[in-house]
Amino acid sequence: MMERRKFITSLGQGTLFLSGGGLYLSCKNLNEDDYKMQLKQMSILAFKRYEEVWEYNDFWKRGNTFDACLNFVLALQEKWPNDNEIVSIQHSTKKMLEKNLEFFHSFDPGNLWADDFGWWGIMALNARKFLKGIGEKELAEKYLKLSVDLCWEYKKNTAYDHTGDAKPVPHGCRNGDANGQSLGVKNTVTNVLLFLLSTRIYRLTSDEGITGNEKFLDMAWRQWRWFEDWFSLTDYEYLKMITPASGLVQERPMAFFEGSGYIDKTHPTWCEGWVWSGDQGMLLQALTDLLAMKDELASWHSTNGLETELDVNKFEYRLRELIQIIGRGIKEALVCSTDGIIREAPFKCSFGPEHGRDYLAGRGILMRYLGNSDVMQILDIDFKESISATLEALWETRDKVSNQLQSEFTSAVNDATYIKSFREFWGIADDIRIWETPYEKEKQMVSQSIGLDALGSVLKRL
Repeated sequence: MMERRKFITSLGQGTLFLSGGGLYLSCKNLNEDDYKMQLKQMSILAFKRYEEVWEYNDFWKRGNTFDACLNFVLALQEKWPNDNEIVSIQHSTKKMLEKNLEFFHSFDPGNLWADDFGWWGIMALNARKFLKGIGEKELAEKYLKLSVDLCWEYKKNTAYDHTGDAKPVPHGCRNGDANGQSLGVKNTVTNVLLFLLSTRIYRLTSDEGITGNEKFLDMAWRQWRWFEDWFSLTDYEYLKMITPASGLVQERPMAFFEGSGYIDKTHPTWCEGWVWSGDQGMLLQALTDLLAMKDELASWHSTNGLETELDVNKFEYRLRELIQIIGRGIKEALVCSTDGIIREAPFKCSFGPEHGRDYLAGRGILMRYLGNSDVMQILDIDFKESISATLEALWETRDKVSNQLQSEFTSAVNDATYIKSFREFWGIADDIRIWETPYEKEKQMVSQSIGLDALGSVLKRL
């Protein structure tokens, strides 16, 4: 039986539920209008702080954190389209997008990394959606061009492995630089970004009747085959199972044998068992997109004379199976049973200092996609409670003067419990809970974006 406690917080008065499923804020026990107004005020304050910290000179983080901002602003726009304060946020976002376009073009693309183009490409699609919604068609089309003609093309032409030489799984996407000076590694993030960018562009162009989009369908299929081929090689545990019905995809596939193309432990430095929250969210969305494209894929197989026709029923079954496995894996491994808050898997590779500032954003990315209605309609787990608990923790631990959200927003006691349980079912973990990075201003930007992701996800579910 659940234990109930009355409470009053920044979210208003409500009921706190403590159960085996964790700790969460129940919207049902709040006046709906008051709850929405509390969220609106939190959103305004969180955005104002983001305005103060967003303009940091780092290409990766500018693209990803601004995608968090756009998803958040789109959710605000949907809830309060004519509210003066929200309209003001829209105007600010438009000005920020103008600056971001200038920022992007200030770089030599050849010196950028493959995953950079993935982050910016996906952000640019959301920028276009937002800009079209406020009537800024010219700027919207500039962002579509950036996503399709620059970001996607660079990943396809330079990062994608067009050879069939890699063993045990050919092709895939390398995380090298656009000039080709470094091939990089075929880790999950760069592959899922190409996968997701391809499905997103294909669905957008199909919805709008834009022709010549089969190349995006083709790449989405190629990336699906790369993941599925790895998942079928169970000895390597790229999709590592926690229980017979739950698992998570690791940070990269590794296969240690002579002639293997998957042995590189660098860029970023790899550690055994490493799994990152952000990968899970993006893969869930890409698989969900692919499921929505199943009939187009079947027709494409038939008309292009591919080696085998696509059995739509088997294909759909496999996609749904993988979505459920990863969804349950998130619940088992990335949500603390004590407080219901979404955690990052405890690996030093994620927490830094070498790449901690990159992987800090993972929980926000995960919530960004868990909040999407098409993903949630397929999952057999509702993460609303966990996202609400995470938002509550983020807000309660913020700097009350500046409304700066923190990178650590959970208790040391509960973190220790979480690490212990994670180690028990995953088999390996580090005793780490503090993000190690000397770049405080950058950490502020990324931490604030996690809060925008959480807010956006909650707003989408209202």
